[in-house]
Amino acid sequence: MIAQSIPTVFKIALMEAMAADVFRMALYTSDAELGPATPGYTTLGEVQAQGYSAGGQVLTGFTLLRPAARSVAIVWDSPVLWPNSTITARGALIYNASRGNVAVAVLDFGKDIISTDHEFEVTLSELGVVGF
Repeated sequence: MIAQSIPTVFKIALMEAMAADVFRMALYTSDAELGPATPGYTTLGEVQAQGYSAGGQVLTGFTLLRPAARSVAIVWDSPVLWPNSTITARGALIYNASRGNVAVAVLDFGKDIISTDHEFEVTLSELGVVGF
């Protein structure tokens, strides 16, 4: 049997080559147009609010996992925080700032998340990268 695929070991090698890169998370309003065709970081629809700076925050704690035989997952161990902020965000874009701000993942929070003079926090779980 032959199964057309990109072998998991290659996916891991690609991710390991990027482990030292700078990844960032930018927050977006419900007006943003983000999805599978998003090429990279954009200011269109990005949150503009007290306690938030364009481009978002740097992510820390990059780890690779293999949750299943044919998949690779990226995990950032530390939550992303915007302290003392007044933010309304519907989603986020994780992008690789070391490689031309290329998009890595689009996150939809499912509803507007609001902080008013409070900490805005996003805790990341596994971001699966399957079949690329």
